[in-house]
Amino acid sequence: MGRGPAQKRAIEFVLSDQGVSEKDIGWVLSKLDSQEYLLNDCHYMARILSKESETKAKEIFIHRYFTLNMKGLSSENKLNDFFQECIDKKKMWTLLEKNFGAICIKLPDASVNGETYLFVCGPNKKCPELINTDSFVFLTTNQRNEPKKQNPLEMSSLRLAG
Repeated sequence: MGRGPAQKRAIEFVLSDQGVSEKDIGWVLSKLDSQEYLLNDCHYMARILSKESETKAKEIFIHRYFTLNMKGLSSENKLNDFFQECIDKKKMWTLLEKNFGAICIKLPDASVNGETYLFVCGPNKKCPELINTDSFVFLTTNQRNEPKKQNPLEMSSLRLAG
């Protein structure tokens, strides 16, 4: 029997779980509200630290979360770097804004290591309806979790049980 749909969590709780301070959560909610985001439908995507600029943070986000997956090639493969160089990251970001309501929010307090940027998406005045939400990995769990490596013992027990 299936577990059913995942419980939807408010963006402020997800941000808190990600280690964002209450002050910064207030800042993020204020920014989202000023852009007329529907707060109950917003999703956390990532936190990026950049020593350079917001543009660089967006490039890092796109490079990190939109990788080429080809059968037989690891994400560390140089071919992936080659394809990343071919992507127009400015156009990619524009499409993320238009189709998924993506926004990059610079947190107010800079650290010694650089500026912190939060990436959130959701319906807003520019993007009232998200397109193809089922194909966008961030919208399924409202959190980005690294895939868990399966224990070889679990794999063999699954094989034996079936």
